[in-house]
Amino acid sequence: MADRTDMPAEWLRYLKQRTENREAEIVVNVLQLPDYPPLPECPTCDVAPEQITSRTSDPVAFDRDEVAILVDFKPCGHRFRVSESELLRG
Repeated sequence: MADRTDMPAEWLRYLKQRTENREAEIVVNVLQLPDYPPLPECPTCDVAPEQITSRTSDPVAFDRDEVAILVDFKPCGHRFRVSESELLRG
């Protein structure tokens, strides 16, 4: 997982809130695709991505005892990790 930047759980909550607000704006304003508001910016390059994906890691695959949320920004390619223990603390 050396290719991922560790991020605090608060950042993941912020990202989720921004994404939910964006989806609500699309629904409330009945927006069509070209008029969608931008996705939240990548925290590394501060550019609005075309896509943000997230998934739960497989601890066995990375030889870790801990599960994490993995977040990828495209097309910039920056990748982040929020540990399960960090999420449980918040």
